Amino acid sequence: MTFLDFQQTFAQLPVISVIEIEKAFPGFDRNALTRWQKKGYLQKIRRGFYRLTNWPLKGDSDFFFIANRIYSPSYVSLQSALRWYDFIPEGVFMVTSISTLKTIQFSTPMGSFSYRSIKPNLFWGYQLEQYGDFRIKMADPAKALLDLLYLHPQLDSPDHFYELRLNMFELQEKLNLHDFERYLDHFASPALRSRADSFIQFIETHASTI
Repeated sequence: MTFLDFQQTFAQLPVISVIEIEKAFPGFDRNALTRWQKKGYLQKIRRGFYRLTNWPLKGDSDFFFIANRIYSPSYVSLQSALRWYDFIPEGVFMVTSISTLKTIQFSTPMGSFSYRSIKPNLFWGYQLEQYGDFRIKMADPAKALLDLLYLHPQLDSPDHFYELRLNMFELQEKLNLHDFERYLDHFASPALRSRADSFIQFIETHASTI
């Protein structure tokens, strides 16, 4: 099996797992991966996951899809999802995700990928965003905000909310308060309820300034 065979087989995949390689090419010699990396044909993302170096990375969607794949189960949330919905203005230089696996961070040649652990019974509230022939698991607006409040208990006052530099117009347009309340009930956390109520009051107070 030549690299050309390999490239033709995986040309449409932004990220390639060793499992997929060995399924496509039984008896595959993993030493070839090292040789192809040295020649600049492949880039290792993390153990067991690679990308073709000639695959063009065009934007956030590419990194979000890779984030889903290299640590699973997971979905994009927290700051990355807030930026996706234009709730916060800054570019996010680390892809932030939620997983039922342990909290971990990967520093790769492509950038950093961070995963925060959450209980399996709280692993919901994401939707599938179309990405070419694939889909990305992305927290919906309400869940992204609640994940943030849940995992960052220091966000508990108007001063802290103000520091997020929230885009109130986008919040008003995209945040479904019914979903927010329904999700909040499912967390069953009095402490989170207190922070979330303060957050909603903050939004309602500042909505009049739009």
